[in-house]
Order: sequence, then C-alpha cells, then structure tokens
Amino acid sequence: MTAFYILAAVLMFGVMITVHEAGHFFAARLFRIPVREFSIGFGPQLLKWKRKKHSTLFFLRAIPLGGYCAFYGEDDVSGESKGDPRAFGKHSVFKRLMTILMGPVMNFLLAFVVAVIFYTISGVPAPAGPTVTVVQSVNQDSPAEAAGILPGDQIISVNGYPVTDNLIPLIAQESGPNADTLAFSVLRGEEGAQDEVLLRVRPLFDNVEKRYMIGVNALTSTPAEWSPGSVGDVIKSSVVLCYNAGVSIISALKNLVTRGQGINELSGIVGITQLIVEETRQSQLQGYLYLMAVISINLGLINLLIFPGLDGSRMLFLVVEAIRGKPLEREGYVHAIGMILLFGLMIWITFRDIVRLF
Repeated sequence: MTAFYILAAVLMFGVMITVHEAGHFFAARLFRIPVREFSIGFGPQLLKWKRKKHSTLFFLRAIPLGGYCAFYGEDDVSGESKGDPRAFGKHSVFKRLMTILMGPVMNFLLAFVVAVIFYTISGVPAPAGPTVTVVQSVNQDSPAEAAGILPGDQIISVNGYPVTDNLIPLIAQESGPNADTLAFSVLRGEEGAQDEVLLRVRPLFDNVEKRYMIGVNALTSTPAEWSPGSVGDVIKSSVVLCYNAGVSIISALKNLVTRGQGINELSGIVGITQLIVEETRQSQLQGYLYLMAVISINLGLINLLIFPGLDGSRMLFLVVEAIRGKPLEREGYVHAIGMILLFGLMIWITFRDIVRLF
C-alpha cells in the first residue's frame, strides 16, 4: 500500500512540474518564441518525439521530479545563435518576461483549481467555536522560555486583553521601551482538566523584524464544521487557502534568509514525499488535494526567488536589460552556476532527508 502512496506523490510532482513548464511553453508559442526542447522529468530518456509543424523536441524521462523548457538561443554561451532573429534574446523584453512569468503563474492557477476541487469534495468550513491560540514551540533562551511558557499552552489573554486573533499585534500594542512585563494568561494541561496559569513575560525588541517578540511559534485556529457550500463559498475558501499558504511560505522564507530560522526543517524530494504519503494515508483524497494546492503555491513562489537559475533571477535580468537598454553580459554563465549550486543544495537536503528516515 505504501508503494501506491509513493506513486501518488510522484504523480503530484509530475503534474506540478508539467503545468509549470507548460506555462513557459504555451506563452512562448503565443509570442512566437521558438522552443528548442521540452522535457518532463530528468535522467534516462523514455520517449522522444518531434511534431512536423514545430521544431520542438519533446522528451519524457525516467524520473518525473523535474523538467525544463529550453528556448532557442537562451543562455547561449557559445554564441551560436548570435544575430539569429529567432533567438530568445532577440524578442522584446515584455514577451520574454511574460514567457518566464507564466511558469509560476500556472502553479498558482493549478493551486486554485485543486483548492476548488478540495472544497467541492470536502465542503467549506464554518466556525464552530471560539478562536484559540496554542503555542507550538518555544525558542531557546527566549523571554517566553524564561517566563515558563511551554509548548501546548493555550494563550487566552495578554494584559487582560483576550487573544482572539493574531498574537503579534497584541504584543506590539502592549510592549514598548518603558513598558512593564506582560501578563500572559494561559491554559495548561489536557482538555477538560486545564488549569489557568499567569506568567510574566518581558518582550525583547528584534532589530531584524523591527518589533517586540517573546520567542514562540503559536498557531491560531478556529474549530470548524464542514458542509457543502455554494459556488461562491467554494471560490472564496479556495482564494483564502491559496492566500494563507502564500503568506505562510513568504514568512518562512523571510525568517530563513534573515534569521536562519527553520534551516534544520528544510525538506527535499524525499522529505516532501514522506509528508505526502503520511497525509494521504491519514486523510485520503482530501489530504492529498490540500497538500497539492499548498506545495504548488510553494513551487511557484520559490521559482520567483531572485537566485541564479530560477525564474525570478531571469526576470530581474530582463528588468535590468529594459532599464539599461541592452542585456547584461555573461548572463548564461550566472544561471549555469546557479543551477549547479541548486543541484548541490538539492543533493545535500535529499541526503539529510534519507538520514532522517533511519
């Protein structure tokens, strides 16, 4: 049975990658930019074909965990296509920018479509109780740790103000250079036998985040009942899911880059596959669809990062070209080096994922 779930995870990767590369491909066709090669997967070649109408070589390779859409003359470090009006660099900046952007855009559209299917099958959630904020983890040597806050504590008030939503604005409201310690009221213990505990916490100002923090990762959630919804309800819930997933991913990336937070939790293909297998085994189709929407948003956002070899970096080069009136030299070498670094990072993360399994 585990093999079935692993195949389902591989299928998910294949669909997301195919949709991403198809975004590049069809945008290129729209703008009449020649596509030299279009490949789904990497590794040994399984199929290869070429349509008479177009000069594109299509490949299906053995490992469906990657892919590419190579435009004629793109990253041509040999200069073979120099002067050829068909070359990628000879097309307008707008056409090239849109062609590159459509890869991530298609991932976002896929996430939305999958979310619509998810809510159509599962129904839409409606509040069925008060919002609760529960501490997921406490940072080492943080004000929260010093005050005695523990993972699992439910924060019910700060300085007497009930916590009904995000904890961050409330901490900011009650903190300041001359402020006293904050009174945190928390519920602790198993449900039905919880004790209310009052703790005094002195927030510290974080120069990176530019706000007062106590050093906890807290999850705010509202109990919900699921029931069939109207088309409008399904679309609204799908938009909210995609938006919240995007905000969470951007926040995690920001903390990773600025603070190194979460670097030990980074997962590659193996780790994500394990997550998909476990969630699908537990929640079946609904869990599978939910993860597919979230991971597709993740894939789209990561590709927009300004790192050599990724779509975001290529778009930045095009913006600079538009400002300068001419392309930067050696761009192909920059992206080639970036791809080497990315593959190295993938190998390192994958190795670490495998070690975690044993």
